[in-house]
Amino acid sequence: MTDVGTPSADDLVAVVDLCVDTLAPHAGADWFARARGVDWSCRATLEHVASLVLAQRLATRATTREPLAVAIRPDAPIEELLATARATGLVLAEVTRAAPPTARAFHPAGIADPIGFIAMGMDEFLVHTADIAAALGIAFAPSARTATQVLDRIFPWWPRDAEPWDALLWANGRQDLPGHPSPGANWVWYCAPLDEWDGTVPRWDPVAQRRVGGGRERPAPL
Repeated sequence: MTDVGTPSADDLVAVVDLCVDTLAPHAGADWFARARGVDWSCRATLEHVASLVLAQRLATRATTREPLAVAIRPDAPIEELLATARATGLVLAEVTRAAPPTARAFHPAGIADPIGFIAMGMDEFLVHTADIAAALGIAFAPSARTATQVLDRIFPWWPRDAEPWDALLWANGRQDLPGHPSPGANWVWYCAPLDEWDGTVPRWDPVAQRRVGGGRERPAPL
């Protein structure tokens, strides 16, 4: 497979634009329909993306599960939620541009570096846009290069015999992949630097609320 390179802030911006521009023409659809793969409506799924706190964690070099939150007006129209989601993604891109490569910050999936935050942001936008698009009957798929960038960085165990977009949905527990066991509900990112990965597949611990396994890692305090 051709080397797709490390995901960059520009790649994150391109994903944010792709996702928001895909959904924007459908603001009048039934956003209270249940999104695919989650226990949320399409609107609640969009609210989740719009309220991501990835940028705040990296900007503050968070070391714990700090009580960060973004309030979403319950009566905000879909157009405003899409604009907020775009702003959330672009702020994360700018924070990663400003952060030194050695910066680290807390995430329950690991103590991530800027590229890890970029890949997590890309994954959030791509997969949740796909969740919404599936429910609303909208065609959506990123390029193979984009899907591969995310897979290589935060799902480095992904099966290279699969199509990248199918593999990304599989890695996020959204669909089956013939010949490969489902990761189930305990799938998780590996967002710490890849030189800390030990080659095993980590799992999400729902009790501890953090990633377990996958490599040597700093403690993830609760």
